[in-house]
Amino acid sequence: MSTPAAPRRRPTRRVRPIGLAALRGFEAAARRLSFTDAATELHLTQSSISRQVATLEQEVGRPLFLRRTRALELTAAGRQLQQAVQQALAGIDLCVDELRGQSGAHRVTLTTYASFASLWLVPRLALFQREHPEIEIRLDASDRVVDLNAEDVDVAVRWVTLDRVPVGATSLIEDLAAPAMSPRLLEGVTLSGPADLARWPLLDLDHSVPGTRRLNWATWFDFAGAGTVAPQAGRLVFSFADQAVQAAIRGQGVALVRSPFLQDAVASGDLVMPFPQWRMPVGYRHVLAVNPASRRRAPVATFVAWLNAQFAQSPLLAD
Repeated sequence: MSTPAAPRRRPTRRVRPIGLAALRGFEAAARRLSFTDAATELHLTQSSISRQVATLEQEVGRPLFLRRTRALELTAAGRQLQQAVQQALAGIDLCVDELRGQSGAHRVTLTTYASFASLWLVPRLALFQREHPEIEIRLDASDRVVDLNAEDVDVAVRWVTLDRVPVGATSLIEDLAAPAMSPRLLEGVTLSGPADLARWPLLDLDHSVPGTRRLNWATWFDFAGAGTVAPQAGRLVFSFADQAVQAAIRGQGVALVRSPFLQDAVASGDLVMPFPQWRMPVGYRHVLAVNPASRRRAPVATFVAWLNAQFAQSPLLAD
């Protein structure tokens, strides 16, 4: 009787890992949705980026972009790979920078919008620098929403609607708005009701500014029960909240000032609220987002704790 032959083993399939050279070009193209812009950022030619992406698509075995006329769009596979690559490259870049000593192990990068930076944050940064002179703060103050992972930014303070709080972000303060004006304008003046504010110029924000659907004088007068009120001394319209606040401090009219700027300006005596009982919710809040790749770094943790403490210690407004 013959002995049965042993089953033949299938050869172990060795999966070849993809080359890493193309990942940087893919990440830039996926973030900018443009081969040309990615090439400019990486100091390469547009054809080089296109070849890198084509090579990567061949190695992955799936298309990563939909190439439309004058536009790029990520496929589902492209979006999945983009998320993984951005996180990996951010971690690698951070590690290499720290090994080189160029990022500064004690540096914290922060992004926020310009009005918050000028009215609230910058005046407080001197205090942080006195307490932590070893930590360098780099501030990007613009209205552009920054991708923390992709652009290697540690912390963001953002102004968002109540239903659009980013995943993982923590709430700092919900915004309330109220009329505020220089105390000089009220010297010897008695106000009988909210409509009396129309005797001064009403300082307003341009309708293109986010939040003005709720943050405007018509909405506040209605909120205060005054109905429709026609300006008697005209209006001044601004593109940024800090411009309206500074104009109110100079006595140029009455502004609708929202949290947290309202608390600071009233506590300092620069502005007064003629009708503190009518603080109107505007449907927005300030939130704090921290890059997961930076969260465990001691300087970032120190700055985040300090920032939270500053909001917790913000002046309270009595009715």
